[in-house]
Amino acid sequence: MTLPRRTTFVLAVSTALITGTLSSAPAYAQRAQLPRTRADMLLESGLWPQAEEAYYAQSSARPRDPIARAELGRYLAMKGAVLPGTVLIEEAMQFGLDSALGQRLLRPWRKVLDFRSIASLQMDSVIRVRAPLDSLALFRISIPGNVLAPMRRSANDTRTLWLDVVPRQIGADSMASAAPQIGIETLEAFVPSYDTVSKRVVLHADPKSALRAEGERYRVLRDSREVRVLMTSGRTLSLPAALAELAPSWWQLDLLHGWLVVRR
Repeated sequence: MTLPRRTTFVLAVSTALITGTLSSAPAYAQRAQLPRTRADMLLESGLWPQAEEAYYAQSSARPRDPIARAELGRYLAMKGAVLPGTVLIEEAMQFGLDSALGQRLLRPWRKVLDFRSIASLQMDSVIRVRAPLDSLALFRISIPGNVLAPMRRSANDTRTLWLDVVPRQIGADSMASAAPQIGIETLEAFVPSYDTVSKRVVLHADPKSALRAEGERYRVLRDSREVRVLMTSGRTLSLPAALAELAPSWWQLDLLHGWLVVRR
């Protein structure tokens, strides 16, 4: 039996939400835990290509230095290469990085990998969305009333549940709140695209779809707290602020490869 696209989407997202919530943990900001280096300062200044070069250079110059290896791993995870990034952090622990610090660095990225591993669509899914309640959210999606009952404020509530999708890593921990939200990591494997005119989001079965999409391309990096967009050299904005400034008619967020694609 071939399931309708909407049903397939609901099953995929519901599985991701349930699985991701079973081992929920607070989000940790990765940046404050390691000593600040020149590469960090370049990154914070919006000089991302120079920062990337510096992260690789310091790791190459000191290949067994746990700090340099952990910093490179963290950076790779931030730009979308989460699995290689976590491997480098694990290697840094083998080279002497404090294990508690290493686990704090790894925790949010392991949650991202969990969501990516269970996200699956047989074909693209087109869904209608609403404007979010939270001004810093991207859009609102709905979950049918018979789905995720144990995670609702009332297990007997059969109404459609509307959720704000926020560009930070919160999983599904706030679904039982008065203003339920889910983190972007729950959907990122579907490289969502949003037509802001028709209010339709497409969740893509092909994780490489954004690499072929037409439009202007902006680099993105993210940690557990936010997604940032490189507008021009030396100037970055949070994702909501960047979208407000660009005012695109269509955009696609590709956190798997570190891109925001926009059409105006």
